[in-house]
Parts: sequence; structure tokens; C-alpha cells
Amino acid sequence: MKVFHQDITHWLEDWPEPLIGRDADDRLQPINRAARSMPQDGQWERLLEAVDSHSPPRLISHAVGERQYVYRHQSLGAHPDPDADLRELHLLRDVTREQRARAELAENERLVRLLIDACPDVIVIKDAAGRWLLANQSALDLFHLEGLPWWGRDDDALAELTDPGFRDVFYHCRQSDHRAWAARESRRTTEVVISMTGEEHVFDVIKRPVFNADGARHALIVIARDITTQLKTQAEYEDLAIHDELTHLYNRRFFQIEAQRRLEEFGRENRGAAVVMLDIDRFRTINDCHGHDPGDQVIRQTADRLRELGARQDWLVARLSGDEFAILAGDLDARDGLEVIGHELRELMRRSFELETSHLSLTASGGIAYWPAHSRHISQLLSQADAAMFEAKKNEREPVAEFSPRLSERQLWRSEMLGALRESLENDRFHLVYQIQQDALGLAVTGVESLLRWDAPDPQLQCGPQEFIPFLEQSGLIVEVGGWVMTESACQAARWGRETGQPVTVSVNVSSVQLHAPCFADRVARALEISGLPPALLELELTESALVHDPEQAATTLGAVRDLGVRLALDDFGTGYSSLSYLKRFSFDRLKIDQGFVRDILGDRNDLEIVKAIIAMGNALSLEIIAEGVETTDQRDLLDSLGCHSFQGYLIGRPACAETIRPLLGVRLL
Repeated sequence: MKVFHQDITHWLEDWPEPLIGRDADDRLQPINRAARSMPQDGQWERLLEAVDSHSPPRLISHAVGERQYVYRHQSLGAHPDPDADLRELHLLRDVTREQRARAELAENERLVRLLIDACPDVIVIKDAAGRWLLANQSALDLFHLEGLPWWGRDDDALAELTDPGFRDVFYHCRQSDHRAWAARESRRTTEVVISMTGEEHVFDVIKRPVFNADGARHALIVIARDITTQLKTQAEYEDLAIHDELTHLYNRRFFQIEAQRRLEEFGRENRGAAVVMLDIDRFRTINDCHGHDPGDQVIRQTADRLRELGARQDWLVARLSGDEFAILAGDLDARDGLEVIGHELRELMRRSFELETSHLSLTASGGIAYWPAHSRHISQLLSQADAAMFEAKKNEREPVAEFSPRLSERQLWRSEMLGALRESLENDRFHLVYQIQQDALGLAVTGVESLLRWDAPDPQLQCGPQEFIPFLEQSGLIVEVGGWVMTESACQAARWGRETGQPVTVSVNVSSVQLHAPCFADRVARALEISGLPPALLELELTESALVHDPEQAATTLGAVRDLGVRLALDDFGTGYSSLSYLKRFSFDRLKIDQGFVRDILGDRNDLEIVKAIIAMGNALSLEIIAEGVETTDQRDLLDSLGCHSFQGYLIGRPACAETIRPLLGVRLL
């Protein structure tokens, strides 16, 4: 027995955790090496003094310096040695690391919980039986489970617990769970949930089954993302890709694709078809007189009428650009196409268009090309129909014309040009260059003329202003393009003035169509307002042909422009028929001698005498004189000797971009 007690004593001595004894006098004594190695500062004695020998195991704290120890105390009863002077033993186990690990684990769990609750996706974890073990805030909000005893319940129980409207959802969830378990891998599905407000929400759902090491089911992780807004946005983008934003008719791109598909279908069924192009006559006048909002109202109302026509006749309808629309009409050919389309077009425009403050009665023109008689390709049929529409515009009595092979290639090319110019206006494919003007007195650059250039979308259509500007005038596009030229030129001149500190006069060409379009003076005023350019630094160049069309209206319009303080110049002077009467009737500030007279001034006596007469007359009328087309120093010197005030031409400078022009402004050029 003594040996046994010795063994016990040795075992207690080597025990790794402190053993504390309480003797008959109720004093605490360390029993083993671990207890004796504890800090002898009296703190653990005070802790144990408060411990009841019959109390259950509990945690007690002990601080050493700044470090806090946590011990688990347990009373072991009487000392095993009956001869010992101790009546009970206490075991202290250091659980500091364990407690810290538990605290860190609890903190990590708290952070994870915050993370999943902050996640907008629905997150649910179920056990192998389908019982919910974890659900984040998004899940509770979706199924209205907040405050309800959801933990440990399966989908069937939750269906009874929450709103009855979710029963179908929980049923589908359960079926989807079975498929995920059976697949033994992650599955992605789409689920639709109807909220309590009746709104439909679409969820992208991922379900990942988790198995134990032995292959048994352990848990199912469910993550669901609400993609309702994403799908709606995607649908809107897809809709914009095929529809015109203003009218919601099909756009040009989709019309060409769908029309070609239908034409091929017509071919298999041995059916004919007609491609119709139409636009509203003098539509740009509406924008000029009433503004773009009323113009948009007319476009939308026209589109609504065409949509009704398309639905009634089962025709494909689209808005191509601006006021231009297209129709693919099945089962029409040359026998009845003109009559049917003509009737529908007259009915389309018979009713007036209602604006906010007025009513407008408008007309439209249309062109027809037939499939397969004229072509089997929609792009060619559109060009042919456009050419026919141009023919219809020349015949005001009949609003619709059919394409005929007799229409020249020039007309087809014209149609392609107009289409490209319209596209260029919408896509900013126009730009300006500037040609400097030199003052005769100091030979300094004091002004520029702005010149329009075009970057054609099709290289085969690329041409100079002498060719594309007439197309702009014929189509009416020159009104909008010319307005942009005026505003951009004024802005550039104002910019140069701020950068150089010197005033720069800019000359802008104005066509007859622009001058006689409604509200021309308002466009000029708007350009000055936007640019901040002093009116005296903007000069409008007009040809005699711009004045001869309607002199009365021209006089009224130019009078309003003069009242703004803008300068007027008569371009190409000497080439028209009524120059002298125009000088008397209109208050011009400057005459521009046509380059045709300047070119041969050194060798042709008639040209020389004409130039002399123009300069003399201009000086007598106190008009400034500028000669264009000056290419040699001898020409400039002769013109200077005759009293010409300014020069423009390749000798002075070729047309160039604004960045190239800036260093030349105010500089004396020899």
C-alpha cells in the first residue's frame, strides 16, 4: 500500500496541471510541480479561498501582469494519502488558449454572419433532411420569415409557417433539391418567385450538395441571386438593338435583316412583294418653325399610323432615319402596287397632325420597288424605292412612284448619296477647315472663311463640296448642316479670339435653301448666343442665286440678320445677272470678286477691266473688296494697286484645320 501511495504521489507530482491542497487548518498548499511553478503573488490563493469545495467545475481568472489566465477549477475531494495532512484537493486547468480560441471562433462566426447578412443574394444551408440550418437576412426578407421559428424546419413546414403564396415556391425548391442531390454536383437553375405585392422576381439559383467522407449526404448550400433587373435591362438593350428609340418601330438594321428573311420565304411560296420608301414632305420646315419637339410629335404620330397599317395588312414597317420610313408589303406587284400604296399613303396623311398648340396638314411622298422583278436583295430594293420616291417628289399631283429601269444610274447614286449624307448628319461625319484672309494694308491675317468637308461612310461616295453640297440643298439637309456650320464656325472664331487676344472675323457660306428656310435669323441669333462671338465678327456670304429666288423674303430675312449686327458679303460678284440691283437693294458690307476674274487678270484685259470696275464701284459705295483665288504675288500686287482691301487664295494659305490656322492669326505674311 505504501508503494501504491508513493506511485500516486509521483503521479500527482508529474501531473501537468496545478493541484492545490487544503489542509486541516483550511490553508491552501501547492501539491505538485505545476502548482509550485505558478506565480507566488497570492492571487490564486485568494481565488481558491472563494471556491466552495462542493461547487461544480467552473472557470476562474488569474491575471499575471498584463496577461490574463483562465483556469477551470474542479474539486477532487480528499487526498488519496490517508497520512497526508490535507483534507481535499483542487485541480486547476489552464484553459487560456482554449478560451481565446473559442472567443476568436465566436468573433469569426459573428463576422461571417455579418458578411452573409450583408450579401444581397439569398443564402440558405440545409441539412441532409432538408431542414434549414442557416438563412441570411435576404432569405428571411424574401420569404417573410423574420421573427418566425424557421430554424430546423424543412420546406414543407416553412410553407405552412409563412405566407400561403410561397407554397408553390417551396414545393419547387424541394423538387430542385432532390435533383441537386441526385446529380451529386452543383446545379444551376432559374426560379420565379411572386412577392406578396404581386411582383414577379426571377432568381438565378445555384445548389451545391456537400457529402461526408463516406459519401453520405451532409448539407445543401443554396445561393440565389435576383436577376429581375438584369433581365429587364438586357431585354431593353435587345429591344433597342432592333427598335427605333423615338417611335419603337423596327430600325434600319433589323428591317433589312427581317425583310430579307421574309423575301426568301416569299420566294419559297412563289409570292411577290413591294418595298416602299416614304418620307414627309418639307419636314425640316416643321423643325425650323416649331422646334424639334413638335417635329418628334409628327414622327411619332406618323409611326403610330404606320404601325396600325402594318398590323392591319401584315406588313413590316420601320423607321430608317429622320422622317424616312420603309415598308415591306407582301403579295403586291406592278399590277396593283401603285394603286394600293397610293391609297394607303393618302389615307395615312389625310388626318391632320395634332401638336400641343396647333394642327398641321402634311403630305408625304413614296417610292416602290418590286421583289423579285427589280432585285432580290433588300439593300438594292431600298435604293431603288428611294430613287422612285425622289421621282414622286418632283410630281406633286401623284404622291407615289414606281421604280423603273429607266431611272438612270445617276439617280440611284443620288439615292445612295442622300442616304449616306443623312447617316453622316446623325453620326457627326462633317467637319470644317478654314482658309485665311489677308489684309492689304499690313498683310496680316485678320479673318478666315469656314469650308465644309465630308467624311463619307462609303469610300466610293467620297467627294468634294462641289458635289455633296448640292445634294444637301436638294434634300433640305443643308438647313441643319448649315446651322451646325454657322454655330461651329462662330464658336471657333470666339475660341481663337480668347486664345490670341485678337478679334478674328469668320465668313460662313449661306445657301439659298438656308436663307429661305423659316426662322433663318433665329438660327443666326442662336449661333451668336451659343458661341459668345461679337456679331460684327460673323460674316455671312451669299451668292446672287440665293437672292433671286424670292427677293422680297430675302430682303426681310437679311434685314433681321443686319439688325443682329452681323456682316453680309456678296459672294462670286460679277457672275450673276442682277448684281447692281442687289447692291442697291441689300445692305452688303463686302464684295467678293469671283476667282474666275482673278485667275487671268494678268493676261486677259477684259478680266482686268471688270476687276477695276468692281473695285471702283465698291469703293464708291464704301464697300470692302476681297479677291478670292489669289495664287501669285503678281496677282496680289496688281489687286493691291487697284485698291483691293483683302486677299484669299492658295498664295495666302490653303484650307487647313483650326490647329494649323491658329499660329497664323494676326501674323504678317509676305
